Amino acid sequence: MEGTVEAATAEGRRAAAVTADLGRASLRANRAPARALLAALVFCAGLQTTSFADDGKEERQETAGPRWAIAIWGLSYHTDKRIDYDEINWGLGLRRYARPRWRWLGKSLDNRLFLEGDAIRNSNGGLAVPLSAGAEYRIGSASEGCKFFVVGTGTLAYYQNPEKDRTELKFGPVPGFAIGCGPIKFNVAAVLRPSRRPLAAVVGSMTIPF
Repeated sequence: MEGTVEAATAEGRRAAAVTADLGRASLRANRAPARALLAALVFCAGLQTTSFADDGKEERQETAGPRWAIAIWGLSYHTDKRIDYDEINWGLGLRRYARPRWRWLGKSLDNRLFLEGDAIRNSNGGLAVPLSAGAEYRIGSASEGCKFFVVGTGTLAYYQNPEKDRTELKFGPVPGFAIGCGPIKFNVAAVLRPSRRPLAAVVGSMTIPF
């Protein structure tokens, strides 16, 4: 009886060992496709990442252009000739361009947004510090390569008036027009006032990208 039990026990051990070997072989067999699948996924992910990087490079190339520009101010014309305005208004400013892909900006890459800060000698002999946010829209071009733009700007300006011994904060829209010939733009803007004759002055500047 004991011999029969021992034989059965030994047979059970051999069966368990065979089952374990089969299990390990099955596990190894299953790991091979899993590793191949993981390698394929990593490879595809690498290709996809490269594709996205290439798309990003192409987009940057499409939208590549000057992001910064120096603004140089110099002249103004005032409609009210009863006041002796100084119409030589030297000043410097810095402009930062952006070209987000917003639908209302249109398809032309020349249509851009900008922020600008300036320091200008104003027509009353004081300091003007305007901060502006606006947009440029291209409306046409000439055969010589020059481009024409309309410009819409909202401006907040710190304004000194030494003659009246006071300072003011002024805010309002500043519509304008620009001609770009090569990298340089020549700008003309209208300074408005709340009056039956809203045009107070016309000012000129030049922007040079870098």
